[in-house]
Amino acid sequence: MSARPARSVHPPSALELAEARQIIRTTLAPTPLVEAHVGGKRLWLKLEGLQPTGSFKVRGALAALNNVKRHEPGRAVVACSAGNHGLGVAWAAKLLGIDACVVVPATASPAKIAKLKTFPVELLLEGETFDDAETLALALANERDARFVSPYNDTHVIAGQSTMAAEIVEQLPEVAHLVVAVGGGGLAAGSALALSLHGCQLHGAQVAQNAAFAEAYRGDPVDLDALEPTIADGIAGGFEPGSVTLALLHQVDFDLTLVSEMATFRAMKTCLADLGMVVEGSAGVALAAALARAEEFDGEIAVALSGHNIALPRLLEVLGTP
Repeated sequence: MSARPARSVHPPSALELAEARQIIRTTLAPTPLVEAHVGGKRLWLKLEGLQPTGSFKVRGALAALNNVKRHEPGRAVVACSAGNHGLGVAWAAKLLGIDACVVVPATASPAKIAKLKTFPVELLLEGETFDDAETLALALANERDARFVSPYNDTHVIAGQSTMAAEIVEQLPEVAHLVVAVGGGGLAAGSALALSLHGCQLHGAQVAQNAAFAEAYRGDPVDLDALEPTIADGIAGGFEPGSVTLALLHQVDFDLTLVSEMATFRAMKTCLADLGMVVEGSAGVALAAALARAEEFDGEIAVALSGHNIALPRLLEVLGTP
């Protein structure tokens, strides 16, 4: 784990959750929750790829930047991202008129980098890993006295991400299980808060070969050097020490499922072949976990198909999966 000092981030309050819900409700249309039969299993798929940036990450970015505009007018923001959070920040910054710098690894998805270049933000490519980008972004925010907007360890980002699960409960009140991919835990933590008064069980999913969060959640040492590359680039890599997402998820009924890289590829291919839906790796991870565990779940199962931003060469690899 990186030696960077942890920032102090508090869990969202009821008021902060309500403020996030308000800006999301008035700015973004609810994404569809569709019934689908995948691999012989009936699932409800939350289509976050239909967000304006192609990913659920725009929810947290919009909530965080709206908070900056309301309470710190004129202050710039700095964000680090594997791609999708950066797109959310860029989109929200343009909408709200906020100066933004987005730092992404040089190895980030070319599809996401290409989209980022279409926005009027300062884009920096730094290092080989998300951890490299995060280190620079934290330093730049400090140097510039800008607001650092983490993709997961941020009060208002978590509040924004909570709105996805809140929508699911409104769309399917009888939902009994929700499966989400986990990187730094922002979506999972936000979902846990949204489901706190609902009987829905929350399940996280990671790729076994790149599961730093799972190690930290178990209380094991995290060895970033041991992480292997994965098609689920949006949830790959390490995270800030002491992230509030860990504490939040330890307080609720939550479990993690690890899936293989091949299972992720197959879930992505099945989604495209059976449903005509292109999804990125993190969505494939959630779908693979849901398919693996569906038989043991009672009741309706919802799966967060978190985004569809994938480069064509990677998509062709998916199509070639046996």
